[in-house]
Amino acid sequence: MKLHREHFTALLMLALILLAGCSGCAQKDVQPPQKVKVPEDETPILKENPIQTEENGGSEGTPKPHGKTAKLSPKNFVDLEYLATLKGVEYIEIARENIGGIPLPWNPLVVSIEWWQRYRERLDELRIARRQKTITAEEHYGKILQILREYGLVVYAQLSIELNGGGIDHTDRNLANLAYAEDPEDFDTLLLWVLAGGNLAAPYGEEKTTGARRLYEMNPDHPWVLHRLGKCILGTKPQEALGYAQKAQELDPRYLPLGLEGLCYYQMGDYEKALASFRRSHQYAVATSQPSYIIGAISSLFLTAEDVVNSGAKVRTCEKR
Repeated sequence: MKLHREHFTALLMLALILLAGCSGCAQKDVQPPQKVKVPEDETPILKENPIQTEENGGSEGTPKPHGKTAKLSPKNFVDLEYLATLKGVEYIEIARENIGGIPLPWNPLVVSIEWWQRYRERLDELRIARRQKTITAEEHYGKILQILREYGLVVYAQLSIELNGGGIDHTDRNLANLAYAEDPEDFDTLLLWVLAGGNLAAPYGEEKTTGARRLYEMNPDHPWVLHRLGKCILGTKPQEALGYAQKAQELDPRYLPLGLEGLCYYQMGDYEKALASFRRSHQYAVATSQPSYIIGAISSLFLTAEDVVNSGAKVRTCEKR
């Protein structure tokens, strides 16, 4: 049995490293415009913002955009000269490239192009003023922070993460923490905090597990929440985690190649089912052209489970916890 536990430890470490999600794992070739280091003790002022989600019509009942929408790469999204060539376009959306292989937990963001151009111009004006020393560093920082507050810390952080291909930097973390301190009971704010706030070195620790459970209570049919909660409790409550993993991939098959269902079966001691699950995950990953690191990780999980099954390991009863 010690051998199998060692196998599972290796499997779990591999899964957490390679399939950890969007906590900075994605390449960050495109940077959002002029990031600002936000101190964690600042109190945000959240206001109505011009950023809406495509599918649910935006937060707080804002109407879904009816104007022409252009789906742009992150590079074109931040290029003011390119944006000026767009004729008749009222909204722009960042085209989600499958860089990290992990779905983001919110719907695509649709931004008013008029607002976005003015927003970028304001930042450019501040950058020039700072370079020419017509404003102090403190004034420069304060004005940028005011802009972030005007349009909402949650949506700005979401937009920043989108532009970074799912990657999270220190500013995103601070924005998530600020928004959470202001409104910890809001679902979107808590979702952002579980993803990008708190201690990023312990994404599945007790603090984040509590947050994931609260999200589940608010929305038990959110695939990302189900997947995240399953990962949080995989090591201690694999049978409970299995239910979350299966429901997540039923609601959104993009979670299938991440192998959480197979890891749950493996931790429970049902190696045959773990092997079958890893096989399905691998087949789906290949068929849908997932990133190479996803395919490589699920291949390793599959081969490890196959070795255990071929060694004659029998199903063991998972201890009730």
